[in-house]
Amino acid sequence: MASEHAESVGKASPGKLAILYDGSCEMCRASLDGIRQFDNSGKMEPLDLHDEDVRAKFPELKMENLLEELHAVDENGRVYRGARAINEILRRQRGLKGYLAYLWYIPGYAWLADRQYKRIAASRYERDAQGRVKSQPLQEN
Repeated sequence: MASEHAESVGKASPGKLAILYDGSCEMCRASLDGIRQFDNSGKMEPLDLHDEDVRAKFPELKMENLLEELHAVDENGRVYRGARAINEILRRQRGLKGYLAYLWYIPGYAWLADRQYKRIAASRYERDAQGRVKSQPLQEN
């Protein structure tokens, strides 16, 4: 039993893709809801990175990195980060949805997707569930 637990540390459940998301982030939770609605594979395993059991299952992943960008981990322990994690989610979809993953083969697309992902992720706490920057209160002089 203990060795069975040790074998699963750092890996998603068999046949699944673990998606480690920031449950304290409004935009991240809304994005995960979108992934759930989009998913037709039944292979997504969403996990809040703030859950102690999740942290124990993926001890090699550092919290500061997890807070920086979305992480996805497959059943073999391969880690995908940021835009590449989104690509892996797409790659696992059935039918036409899965073909969206091929966008990454268009020259420059992966670079552009990664750059845009990092730009938005860097300001995610200032954004609402739709990804729009929250309005700042007006300051009086």
